[in-house]
Amino acid sequence: MLAGLNAGRHPFVLWRLPLKFRKQLFFYILLAVLMIIDVYSIFNAGNPASLIRPIVPDPGWDFLITAVISVTIALIVIIMNKGNSSSNDPVFLSLIENRAYIEKLREKGKTDQEIAFSFIQKLNENELIKKIAYRKALKYLKRI
Repeated sequence: MLAGLNAGRHPFVLWRLPLKFRKQLFFYILLAVLMIIDVYSIFNAGNPASLIRPIVPDPGWDFLITAVISVTIALIVIIMNKGNSSSNDPVFLSLIENRAYIEKLREKGKTDQEIAFSFIQKLNENELIKKIAYRKALKYLKRI
């Protein structure tokens, strides 16, 4: 009877997520693990009682190992951010949808700062989100 409830569904919840979210989750977990290892290796470089001594007995390699881990973290972050473009940004999409209205405001003599400020006032978000959206709106208004 219980087998019929989950028929065709994988029991592990993460496998039910879309592939894009699973990849992001994998990279975030990998980053967290690498950052913990990196911080540990930074503060224990040259320590003869370090936990990495059984793997790498010579403490002279500690700096190189730490540098390689740090570069790996930077590369993973670059790879993760490569897919983030302005075409997916809700602020950019909202400005594109209101392009005709923005053009009318510009014809009336409004500056980009005034347009961005009026756009941000319509958001129902906290102040930090509004500041971030304001800066993004200014950046995108210069492109439009």
